[in-house]
Amino acid sequence: MDQQEITADLASRILDADFQNVVRKVAAGKPLTVAERARVESRAAGSTDTTTYAKTLVELASLLGVTRRTLNGWQKMDGAPKALSNGMWAVADWREFVRVRGLKGAIMPHNDEALKARKLLAEVEDRELKVSLRKGLYLLKADVEAQWNRRFAILKTLLYSKFTLELPPLCAGKDAVDLQQLFEESLDNTLREAASIP
Repeated sequence: MDQQEITADLASRILDADFQNVVRKVAAGKPLTVAERARVESRAAGSTDTTTYAKTLVELASLLGVTRRTLNGWQKMDGAPKALSNGMWAVADWREFVRVRGLKGAIMPHNDEALKARKLLAEVEDRELKVSLRKGLYLLKADVEAQWNRRFAILKTLLYSKFTLELPPLCAGKDAVDLQQLFEESLDNTLREAASIP
């Protein structure tokens, strides 16, 4: 079958079948490629276009279905996606920004496919986070807070001990320069001691 025989309906069915392969891949716990993830993000934002990056603002505006002027206004909003280091624009980030903000003028249909894709994207992100946690790339907020609180309590105890029990007797008869040096040495020693406690 040559390309001229492919109708819009047939192309749509092929793309839908291909997208279902991506869904099955996620269900099997396999990681997505960058291109597959971009397709899911596009669907989640309500678009069937799978363009990952726009080279210019004009191209980005066209992909979002708005004028360049509208896009310029959106760029000034808090949280608007910035250009990447290579000067290109992440289309999926912009689609999500438009969807979350409910911005008018963009071609962003809200349909069942978009909802399914958003659900799939959430599942992908959840699995990626769980894998990252198992690899030790991230720490749970509660663990970080507990460790911080423990370390702070140790430091506080050491500082109180140094400055209320040990230093006052050593301060007797010292001038301001000697006191400053004594305090600096005490503080440095206390911080080193706190850092060495496991």
